[in-house]
Amino acid sequence: MSGSHQRYARYTRPEEDGPDIGLYMQAVSDDAKAWFEAQKAVTKLEVSEQLGKLSSKVMLVAVVGLIVATALMLWFVALALWFGQLLANNALGFLLAGGVFLVLGGIFFLVWRSVLRDKVTLAVINAMHGED
Repeated sequence: MSGSHQRYARYTRPEEDGPDIGLYMQAVSDDAKAWFEAQKAVTKLEVSEQLGKLSSKVMLVAVVGLIVATALMLWFVALALWFGQLLANNALGFLLAGGVFLVLGGIFFLVWRSVLRDKVTLAVINAMHGED
């Protein structure tokens, strides 16, 4: 067989001399379907990897947040008891510690709205689309 005849051998029928366009189109269609399925599998793997990374980060943030919240709460209880000893009234101590907590929360809220929210949003977007 000559070189060009070997190239088109899989697209010819035994009884015909030249290439069969129908067989050629079928082969192209099969290759396109295989490529599409491979792309679908790759996309599914990439999405799964991103979701896995995101879920691990969310879990880390949740655990660290819980630990920080617990430590903060215990610190404010200790502060309330200390204020209570200074004022000789535990109720006033807890009221004063609660007021400190509200003031700090208000300051955080103002800083969050003006500065931190956009930076955190941008960091999350960059982490989702960045390469490791």
